[in-house]
Amino acid sequence: MKALDFTYFISPAAIYTFEQPKLKAWVEKRCEGKVLNLFAGKIRLRADEYRVDISNEFQPDVVMDAQEFVTTTEMKFDTVIFDPPYNWRKSRECYNGNYIGSEKKLKDALMKIINDNGVVMSFGYDSVGMSAIRGFKKFSYGLACHNGNIHDTIFIAERKVNRSIT
Repeated sequence: MKALDFTYFISPAAIYTFEQPKLKAWVEKRCEGKVLNLFAGKIRLRADEYRVDISNEFQPDVVMDAQEFVTTTEMKFDTVIFDPPYNWRKSRECYNGNYIGSEKKLKDALMKIINDNGVVMSFGYDSVGMSAIRGFKKFSYGLACHNGNIHDTIFIAERKVNRSIT
């Protein structure tokens, strides 16, 4: 069994996840093909990025709720960046207090827009990600320590290895 790639670094917390240079570099290194940045925010990635956000503030390609986009698009992607507002502070600072609703439903809906062998990168406070139940296998993960009284950020990269068994 191949060991998972693990990355650890110390980085000051930022309002937008990819304002952290080391975390942005980790993501860009793992992007493949057409990339969906589902909660795009302010920072642009060096990738073939299609940006979706609920706000027009940073001029995404589409201004739309993430769940609505995923359930209505006919597009397919090789990589999905899944970085929703995963705490109250981020939702207040970046999304006027809006949360994503049911994360499980959104992850289930992502299955129809991810190409076979596609990659999903998830960010938050847990290491569940897309999970094996949806046919994904983790290949890289890490921890960004923000010091002080701020939760660490867990980040995961997974590859779609087979059809969902749900």
